[in-house]
Amino acid sequence: MSIPVQDKVFLDTNILVYLSNEDSSFYQDATRTFEKLAGEYELWVSRQVLREYAVIMTRQDIIEKPLSSTEVATDIEKWQSIFQIADETEEVTKILLDLIKTYNIKGKKIHDANIVATMLVNGINLLYSFNSDDFVRFEEIKLFVSEKD
Repeated sequence: MSIPVQDKVFLDTNILVYLSNEDSSFYQDATRTFEKLAGEYELWVSRQVLREYAVIMTRQDIIEKPLSSTEVATDIEKWQSIFQIADETEEVTKILLDLIKTYNIKGKKIHDANIVATMLVNGINLLYSFNSDDFVRFEEIKLFVSEKD
């Protein structure tokens, strides 16, 4: 799939995790795609994504070699210097509530809806994620899918 003409791409948490985890089977694909996107687009994450990254990267039951608290804090500082950061605002909450009602969203899927709401408030409609199934229901956004070798 080619990227639609636009200038902003939002990165899901799993992209940051794979970029930081050389042991992941997705590391090469994430790195190659990230380098391509970084050369052509303004890359965005939210504070939610940064928090989720910290949670995942410090959990030994998820990551084979989890980061220490200091290491994950350093990574987040690095990500903040690289990406545009989308903050959660009152408008994000308003859009989130609309999405919850429109798509009958419950449980952990509300986190995904919050990412979509954050994107929409910041004028972003393209998401790069390896968890495309979590976002296909949202007609308001498009998904970027990496091309495999």
